[in-house]
Amino acid sequence: MEVTDHRHTDLYVSAATFLTHYALHPDPAGYLAHGYVDLCLAAWPTASGVELDLATRWALWTWIVDDAFDTDMLDESRLAVGEFALSLLLVACGSTQPGAAGHPTLRALADLAADTQALMPAFWWQRYLTHLEDWVHAASTKLLDFVQPRRTPTLREYLTIRPPDGGMLLAAMWTELAERVVTPDWHDPLLQSLLRAFSTVGCLTNDLADSGDPFGPVGALVAAESLEPVAARELVAEQLLAEQQRFWWLYSAVRSGGFTSADTSRFALALDRFRHALADWTADSSRYQPPDVRIMREQHAPA
Repeated sequence: MEVTDHRHTDLYVSAATFLTHYALHPDPAGYLAHGYVDLCLAAWPTASGVELDLATRWALWTWIVDDAFDTDMLDESRLAVGEFALSLLLVACGSTQPGAAGHPTLRALADLAADTQALMPAFWWQRYLTHLEDWVHAASTKLLDFVQPRRTPTLREYLTIRPPDGGMLLAAMWTELAERVVTPDWHDPLLQSLLRAFSTVGCLTNDLADSGDPFGPVGALVAAESLEPVAARELVAEQLLAEQQRFWWLYSAVRSGGFTSADTSRFALALDRFRHALADWTADSSRYQPPDVRIMREQHAPA
């Protein structure tokens, strides 16, 4: 996934500046060593300019907030976690401004929201806010109901929270932003099916790689079915491959035409590029513990 042209240098500098300016991480270079810039460039190969930069900042911000729920909020009270989640939503919709003593992600969010609203259509921004709220709610629920009490979710509980609100719908909208390809058919039943498959593929890819996270399908299967972890991982890997095939089937249907806007076909292609880039990055990134290479290399759907 290595990119050596000027796009990598420009985007890396922009990403490092973003992390430094808002004090989002004490070691920006170390954080970016996980390969986030490489992922964004591979996921959005035709993107450039302010759209690519803004989409990348949203991706970085979301990973940082995800880490905040996993670390900064880990030992906080239910009230404190709820206040943090509410502050994120209020700042995003412009109902309040972040205070100087607030979490650094809030100040970054206020500027991200303003920059995005100035660039994107109002209907797109409202859609983004809806999915951002779903993601924040899912992240706080995961922390409060499972991570803090160290409770393994049932398979039903896992499927209720992820993949529907696992952040992949945000990633789909970053793709619209980066590639300048806003689909008018987001709510079409076929495209919604494709988005659900996209979300499931992304979440299962992540959860197979992140073996240190007790909240996941492997743990749920071990608890519910009394399976050995290796057997549970094999079942999840089989499900991932099935979801990859389902994505390809739906992707092919969308790409075959029938939509009034050519942007919808372009959007489907961009989703396919993103999920391939995500699979490659997840297999190699130091963000995750060393993955099972056999499983992680089988992430691509049939050509």
